[in-house]
Amino acid sequence: MYNKISFLLIFIFTGYFLKAQPQPVVDLSFDTCSVVDNGTLKSNVDIVGNPECVCGLIGDSYEFDGVSDAVYFDNKVNNIFNTDFTIEFYFSVFNTQDIVDIVSFKNECNSDSSFSLQYLPSIKQLRFYANHSQFKSIEIDVPLDDSKCWHHIALVRKEFSYYIFLDGKKAGQLRAERQYVFATDNVLSIANNPCVVDANFNYYRFKGRIDQFKVYDQALNEILLADIELPSDMILNQDTTIYLGDDIQVEMGPTCADNFNWSNKSDLDDPDILTPVITPKQSTIYYVYFQMKGKTCYDSLYIHIQDKDALDCKELLLPNSFTPNGDGLNDTYGISNRFIIEELKSFDIYNRTGTRVFHTDNKNENWDGLYNNKKINPGKFVYKVQYVCKEKEYLKQGIVNLLR
Repeated sequence: MYNKISFLLIFIFTGYFLKAQPQPVVDLSFDTCSVVDNGTLKSNVDIVGNPECVCGLIGDSYEFDGVSDAVYFDNKVNNIFNTDFTIEFYFSVFNTQDIVDIVSFKNECNSDSSFSLQYLPSIKQLRFYANHSQFKSIEIDVPLDDSKCWHHIALVRKEFSYYIFLDGKKAGQLRAERQYVFATDNVLSIANNPCVVDANFNYYRFKGRIDQFKVYDQALNEILLADIELPSDMILNQDTTIYLGDDIQVEMGPTCADNFNWSNKSDLDDPDILTPVITPKQSTIYYVYFQMKGKTCYDSLYIHIQDKDALDCKELLLPNSFTPNGDGLNDTYGISNRFIIEELKSFDIYNRTGTRVFHTDNKNENWDGLYNNKKINPGKFVYKVQYVCKEKEYLKQGIVNLLR
C-alpha cells in the first residue's frame, strides 16, 4: 500500500512538474547561425533569401531584409493551431512604412481560415488578424512602445479566446464567437507575405530581427510567460535614493546596440561603458540611448539625493512583495533605502512555521527567494531588521509576500 501511494505521489508531482515546464514543439534559437528546429516536432525549416546572422539577445538572431528573406516551416506544425497554442519570440522591427506580416499561417493573401501577426509602422501598432471566412474575423490591435529596441511577444489561443502578451504584460485579448478552424494546408512562416505587392495594398516583408522563436501546443499562462521575458535594453537598477557623495553601480540587461550614449556624463566614472558608476551631485534622471541599425531606444534611472540631516531613522523601507521568477525585475528582496543604515545588526526572514529562511548582516545583500538552494513556495513571510542609524539602534518588522 505504501509503495502504491508513494508511486502515486511521485506520478502526480512529476506530472505537475512537466506541466509547469512546457516543452516547445518548435524551437528556433538561431544560435551559431543555425535554423535547426530543436523542438519536439523536429520540423523541417526552409530559408528564403539570405537572412543575416547577427547579434541576438541570447546568442545569435536572424535579420530579415524586408525584400526577399523569410523562413518557412513544413506541415508537421499544421495541426497545432486548431487547439490551444502559444507562439512566442523576440523581435526588433526596422520597417518604417506599409503593413508587414511578422508571422503568418496562411497560403494566400487574406485567405479564409488563416491568421497573421502584423506590424503597422505608420501608427506603431501590432495587429493579430484571424480570418475564419469572408464574414467572420477577429482583430486585436496593441500599441508598440518605440522606446525599446527589442520586444518579446506571445500570441496565445485558449479555447475561444486569443491573447497578446507584449514585453511581459497582457496587452490585448478577444473572445471569438465560435471555434476558429484554420486550414491545414496553410504554411507557418516568419517574415513571409503571400500577398501580391501593388499600389493599393502596399504589403511588404518584415524588416528586422527575430530571436528565440518558439511554438507550444498549449496556452502558456502569465506566470510562465513572465519567466521567459528578458529585460532587454534596460537598466536593471530600480529608481533609488542615496546620500550626497555616495554612488551607484549600474547593472544592464542584454543588448545588441551598435552604440550608446549616456546623459549627464560628468557624474559617470566612465561614460563609454554600459555599466558605469554614477556619483550624482543632485537628484537626477540618467538616460541611456541605444542605437541599433539606425533605430533609437532608451531607458532611464532616477537617483534621488537625500539630506542626511533631515533623515527619519524610523522610516526604513521594504517592499510588500517580490517575484523571484528570473525576469530581471523585482527578482530579489531587500531594503529599499539602505542608505539610512550605518550598521546592519541583522536582517532575518522567517516562514509561517518560524523557520529562518534568510539571514544577513550586509545591508546590500538581498534575498533571492531560495532556502537551502531550493525555491520556496509562494506565501507570506515575516521580516525583522535590526539596524543602527545616527548612532541609535532600531527594529523594523513586517510581512512580505513572495509571488511566483
